[in-house]
Amino acid sequence: MFMKVHVATGILGAFAFDEKGTLVHYVLFPPNEELIAERLKQVRKGDLIPEEEALLKELANSGCSEIVWDKKVDFPGMECLYEPDNIAKKVLQRDFRKLATDLRWVSSPAELNRMVSSINILLTKTELRKPKKDRILMQAVGVVDEADRTSITLTERMREWYGLYFPEACTLIKSNEQLAKVVYEEGERDKITDKNVQKYAKVTAGMPFSESDLGAVREYAKAIMELSKAREYVAEYIRTESKEAMPNLSAIAGPLIACRLVVQAGGLEKLAKMSSSTIQLLGAEKALFRHLRGEGKSPKFGVIFAHPAVQNAPREERGKMARLIAAKLSMAARADFYTGKDISAKLLSDMKNKAKHDARTRASSRSGA
Repeated sequence: MFMKVHVATGILGAFAFDEKGTLVHYVLFPPNEELIAERLKQVRKGDLIPEEEALLKELANSGCSEIVWDKKVDFPGMECLYEPDNIAKKVLQRDFRKLATDLRWVSSPAELNRMVSSINILLTKTELRKPKKDRILMQAVGVVDEADRTSITLTERMREWYGLYFPEACTLIKSNEQLAKVVYEEGERDKITDKNVQKYAKVTAGMPFSESDLGAVREYAKAIMELSKAREYVAEYIRTESKEAMPNLSAIAGPLIACRLVVQAGGLEKLAKMSSSTIQLLGAEKALFRHLRGEGKSPKFGVIFAHPAVQNAPREERGKMARLIAAKLSMAARADFYTGKDISAKLLSDMKNKAKHDARTRASSRSGA
């Protein structure tokens, strides 16, 4: 009779060992890869599977009153202690091949290798299927950035093209979106309703366009407008979804900057593991490497340079503001990844109070000087 045993579940089944690592009881899985993979998924979630329940009943019937397990469980009539790296887990990791042979779970080592490989493939597929919103948002923000770059190129071409026909309009209408709208919806010089532009219609230096010439440039302008519309749709999707997926980062940095930080880091998990000083310089790697080679000054910020608080700070204080924001972003990323709790209100309050305190300190030091 064993009063205390160590329990763990592995690829073979559920096992119990005494304090010396000697096998006491076990319940094997049926040699079926799909069933084993399903059972191991349940184990990872912390669920009690049928094989574990059967093992606990055997232990209870044999007079065992205390078990040490690598998972937190409650079982009637037993004291269950939690120990992540208990003896049973270590023995299973070390000797599972010998146990498989001794207990005749498989017919040969080759068969065991085949089953282990198949089970691991099934478990990996399960992990890949898990929803990872940060990965989706990383692609979405990439679309927005690519749309911005493409839109600039396309509108420059539109200005040159339509400028052959009506150069004054291209000079007077500064907004690319507005120009695309005018070109598509009005097109002909005489039909443009903007009074500042209209007065140049009769005295323009532009060349005449045929109906087909004008039709082509108008279709081109339409494509630019549709690209802009798609870009705004994706940007709104990012704003909405990032507040759900990473509420703290989105609150501190804003949805788009938050997603760009995640992109630069390679994922929310990697961002959560970074120090605040690293987060501060994300996106400024080239400048940092030039500095390390002795070819320039050390950068003070990367992606977070676009943060409104940095933009609105006095030029000489932007580095300090970036450092303050990076510190809160580090805490926000960890909260989003590890706990999922929304602590953005406290983070924002602390950041604003610290910024005000620093501003007062600088003001008093200047007045004292």
